[in-house]
This record gives sequence, C-alpha cells and structure tokens, in this order.
Amino acid sequence: MTNINVLGTEEAIVSNLMRNPDLLGKLKLKPQMFTDDKIQGFIQYVMDNGKVDVNQIYYKSREDKNFISTKRLGDIYNSDGTDKVFFMQDQMNLLENYVIREAAQQTSEYQSMPNRTNFKYLIEQLQELDNMTIDKDNPTDNYLMEVMDNILSDKPKQFIKTGINSVDDRIMGFEAGQLNVLAGRPSTGKTSLALNIMWNIVLKGHPTTFFSLETGGNNIVERLVSSITNIPLHKVKQADGISDKETSDIMTAIDQIKKHNNLRIEDTAQITPQDIRERAMAQSDLPHVIFIDYLTLMQPDIPQRDRRLEVEKISRDLKIIAKETGSVIIALSQLSRGVESRQDKRPMMSDLREAGGIEQDANMIFLLYRDDYYDKDLVDNDTGKSDIEFIIAKNKDGETGTVGLEFYKKSQRFYG
Repeated sequence: MTNINVLGTEEAIVSNLMRNPDLLGKLKLKPQMFTDDKIQGFIQYVMDNGKVDVNQIYYKSREDKNFISTKRLGDIYNSDGTDKVFFMQDQMNLLENYVIREAAQQTSEYQSMPNRTNFKYLIEQLQELDNMTIDKDNPTDNYLMEVMDNILSDKPKQFIKTGINSVDDRIMGFEAGQLNVLAGRPSTGKTSLALNIMWNIVLKGHPTTFFSLETGGNNIVERLVSSITNIPLHKVKQADGISDKETSDIMTAIDQIKKHNNLRIEDTAQITPQDIRERAMAQSDLPHVIFIDYLTLMQPDIPQRDRRLEVEKISRDLKIIAKETGSVIIALSQLSRGVESRQDKRPMMSDLREAGGIEQDANMIFLLYRDDYYDKDLVDNDTGKSDIEFIIAKNKDGETGTVGLEFYKKSQRFYG
C-alpha cells in the first residue's frame, strides 16, 4: 500500500474541485470513502447539486454550521502543491486506503462473531472491495483538450524567446519540457551565446540557473557584465584604462544583475542530474530555465565503467527531468576533433562527443561555425567581429537550417 497523507490528499481533491469545477465529472469516489466528516459533507453537497459553484459553497458554509467552515475552505482553496493532473491519482490513492480500511473493519467484525454465514458474507465483502477500481483518464483526451484550449485561447501559446530575433523567427523560442543542445569547437562562442540568451530570458522574469563546470563564477559574471555594458572584456577583467563612464556602467550592470534574484550562477566542479532536478523543481510560476556549461563534464548519479554510457545516461536523465518538471534545459557540448579532418569543417550532429544519446534525446540541437576559426586571415582585429553560422541541425517541431549571427568577441555580444 502506498503511504500517503490521507487528509492532505482529501483536501487536495476538494481544492481541485473548487479551482477546476469541470473535474466534478471525473469524481469517482463516494462521500463515505473520505475519512474527514466535513469533507464527506462537501462531496455529498456538490454531488447532490451536480456542480461546483464556489460562491454557492461559501454561502452554504456561512449558513450551515455543520458544513465545512469558510476559513478552512479558504485555506484549502489557496493551498500549494495542488494540480489537476494529480486529480485521478489522488482518487486512486484514497480508494486504495479505503479498501484497506474497510477490509480490516470487515475482518474485525467477523472475528468478533465467527461462523459459516458470517464467513461467507466476509468473503463477498472482500471480493467486492477487491473489485473496486478507478480507471485512469485516457491521456489522449488531455492532450486534445490542451491543443483545443491553445487554439481557442485569446492568448497565443507562450514560448521562451532567446532574444535573438533571427533565431526566434526560425525556432519560435523554447518550450517547457525541452532539452536543447548548443555545441561547437572550443572558443567558437558557445558560452558567450549562452550568456546572451540567458540574460534575455532573465529579463523576462524566468527563474534561470547557469551551471558552469568549466569556468569560474567570477569569470562568468565578467563576461556577462561585458555583454551588458558593451565594454571590452579585457577592460572588465583588468580594470585597466577604464573611464569614469565605463566604471559607472559596470557598477550599474553589477547592480542590475544583483537585483534579478531569479538568476543563479553556480560554478560547482561536479554536478549530477540530481542537482539539476533539485533546481528544476524549485517552486515558480514560470518554467525554470537551466544552462549547463558543459554537458560532458557532468557526473552520473551512478558511475559506470564506460564514459560513453555515462554521458548517454546523463543525457537521458536530463530529458526526463525537463519533461517531468516542465523546465527548459540548454546543455552546451563540445564537438569532437573529427570535424578538423574534413574539407568542409561545418559541424554535424555526429560530431558531438559521445553523441549517441545526446543526438537522440535533444529536442533541438544548435551547432556553431566560424570561418575565421580556421582561416586567421579573416579575423577582424579592429572590431573583433566574427560572422557565425548558427546551424539548427535538429528541430523536432519546426524548421532546420542556418541563421547568420554577428559575434563581437571583445564585448561578448551577439546580434542577429
């Protein structure tokens, strides 16, 4: 038997009914299956009325002293942790609890007066209890309702925009439940692009965490400050030759970052999928967005002998975490040296290190390519500008292709 908080589960069902009156049609439990007498009265009342009218319920509460109190109704209605997706599971848990209670009571009554007639009655009662079930909803119906609600809604479906228009025009943005991968050869601009996107998302209010496994947290902040202020990174790092205005701009940027308490930067050397899950489960009204720099430096929750298998397990775990928590995970990844041996050095998905699992699990895979990475004659030392190909190599729900971006390495800024 599943150990549950019976009263808490009963109150969760009441809360769900008040918040989502349409769930009454999916209520399978009878009043006597609840343990709390006030909740029994509530269930009987809404079943008799054939609807859940919150105003009517509160009026009933004020007028009938034997009914559940208005204060308790308010507490239940405003309680945390209640979601309609758990409505059927909560009912199944309570039914299981009811069956066990009733079986114990029937057995006790038989033991107080054991005879053949009562034994036959006990067997019939136990058989009847054993046959009690609640069928789970057909999940297809839920998915159809979600799509229908989205089509008929006055508000368009919400995407988490990258803040880079040319990219958003192609992919529409990120969706809750996605695992996306941003990959490139070393020093092609992966971390800088991730920080640009991260800051744009932070400004929209999303809880955002940047796990840096390769670079110290202070270096990440320096890059972020350089990007926000458009002040060359070497000036921010060395504090050399900075004008009074630049100093003021840097202090303003630092204050701006500090005020956004929805941003969290961590430079823990070793993190596991469980660490990611803990962040993804942090309570928030908006989907959590998590950046990992970078994926192949992560450690598995359970070590394995083969590193390739470890990375595949990590990738799969991240996919599950994103889906179960409704978060968005953007994992940075290195590309193998194999790309260097080809005449056309534009990366492909097969160039991902320990690629098998990552290639399969990711919703979207982005690959970065720069001509001046391989041809130093193309490097613009004056402006520090590089033309970058943002290759959308995989997109489960939309277009693939290439988007042109401008990367100003001196100030870590991307434009597109």
